[in-house]
Amino acid sequence: MMASRIQYNNPQSSEALGLPYHYEMVSDPRRVGPFKEAILRTCKGKRVLESGAGSAILSILAAKAGAKKVYAVEIDHDIARHARKNIRKSGFENIITLIVADVKSITLADIDHEKIDVVIAENLSTWQVTEPQIQIMNHISQVLAKADFIPLPQRIFNNIELGFAQYTFEGIEIRTHFFEFTGVPKCTIFSEKKLFVEIDLAQKNKTSYTQTIQLLAQKTGVINCVRLTSPLQVFEDVLFDSSDSLMPPVVVPFSSDISVEKGDRVNVMISYRQNTNWDGFSCEARVMPEQK
Repeated sequence: MMASRIQYNNPQSSEALGLPYHYEMVSDPRRVGPFKEAILRTCKGKRVLESGAGSAILSILAAKAGAKKVYAVEIDHDIARHARKNIRKSGFENIITLIVADVKSITLADIDHEKIDVVIAENLSTWQVTEPQIQIMNHISQVLAKADFIPLPQRIFNNIELGFAQYTFEGIEIRTHFFEFTGVPKCTIFSEKKLFVEIDLAQKNKTSYTQTIQLLAQKTGVINCVRLTSPLQVFEDVLFDSSDSLMPPVVVPFSSDISVEKGDRVNVMISYRQNTNWDGFSCEARVMPEQK
């Protein structure tokens, strides 16, 4: 049975990402294009490690860009077989070494005792909820990479907005988080977009948050959710926002509706751990009393 796109964005089983999902990823130019451009700018003459190589498309692009050596690390044995075939067909077997393992278990001995110049880490999910990207990058930056290494992407900007989403259909309420894929109704936005946290992937970062952020209601009405996005700085001026195959906006509900007036300050309390699932993402809000 093939998993749905929803399951890939909220995994609760050991089901691996099958070939249909990898097809979707590699055929998405909005997803591949920015990474290809960043690879072309950074990998020539460099030692490169790719975390979560999948089909090996980005590792092959790094070799084509003139990388001196590429380590393609993939934990899934099934997709690694396809990666090995792709590497062989690419003609870069002398450049690319496929390592079938968890990136967090990799040591310097696995990469020929020489640290890495460029890290490609497309282990991405909105607000890092369902992927181990931060744990992986913490390990790489502390153990495997040079002090001045280049991570691709370089930075993630976790943003938040107040919203109102439709949760009742034909008298039936389904109050749940959802992904704003193409064809899914968008929530109505009630505030400015505000930065919750900026993540520099060249540094060691937190893997859990319990934090309150204040947002200003820009109109009068009812709010019942927040809309979360994670645009990337892939490299310098090479940017990525989202696509249906990668980091769609995620709408997370409050437990109940809240009436607001334009100008109200709304405190949103967020608590979650990365590399878990959206069911464990806690989000509640309250309108702050007017200051006299």
